[in-house]
Amino acid sequence: MAPYPTSLFMTVDFTQLLVGLLLLWFPRQWMRLGISVGTRRRRTGGKADQIQPWERREPGDPRISFRLEFGKVRNYVDLLRAAAGGLAIVGGFGILASLTSGGEGQALPAWQVFALQTAILGFGALTQILRYERRHVSLYPPIFYLSGLSLGLCSAWPALFAFVLIWGLNPMLGGPQWFLSAYALVILVFGFLFRAHGLTLPMVASGLFLLPVLLSLLARRPLVNLTRKPAPPVGSSG
Repeated sequence: MAPYPTSLFMTVDFTQLLVGLLLLWFPRQWMRLGISVGTRRRRTGGKADQIQPWERREPGDPRISFRLEFGKVRNYVDLLRAAAGGLAIVGGFGILASLTSGGEGQALPAWQVFALQTAILGFGALTQILRYERRHVSLYPPIFYLSGLSLGLCSAWPALFAFVLIWGLNPMLGGPQWFLSAYALVILVFGFLFRAHGLTLPMVASGLFLLPVLLSLLARRPLVNLTRKPAPPVGSSG
């Protein structure tokens, strides 16, 4: 008996595919539904608005705050769901991919299945990058989400070493664009050194890290600094 439901063109595990799509395509901003009111109320208190001396940042500092980002629970949710969703789509760690080529007859070639897997991951990254807030679209750098995807694409050690190294280099980097650009290079280098899955998947991971940067350049708009709320574009109402 075949381990997967089989279609005419490729072998598909529909249950695993659905789980992967739900995990990867779930917009992060939906996590805030139902808790934003309570958050605003807590912030209106006198002591809640006070910033501790060690949490103060210089005005205009574009760097991503290590303390603030690692203190957000939603970042860990992003990390885990992207890792699980990526493994569901491309496989790894003993998990078979949800989409595979049948290899015979009218089955799709392996490269076409791989292209479909990459498109799924890319669309998932877009749902995290593009956020509709204050009646306009902002570009966010989904760092922890992309880090989770790198686990399935590059295996554990390259992903872990790249994650630790990039946060160690963070004080020397500029804003989110420089952070993600450096991350793309680091993940590619470690993927090349370990070669757990060859070079194709690390190249995909590197491309996904560069995707927010490319969108920012094409749109001529900066990526939102995660430590600040995005300001509405000039001329927008509200």
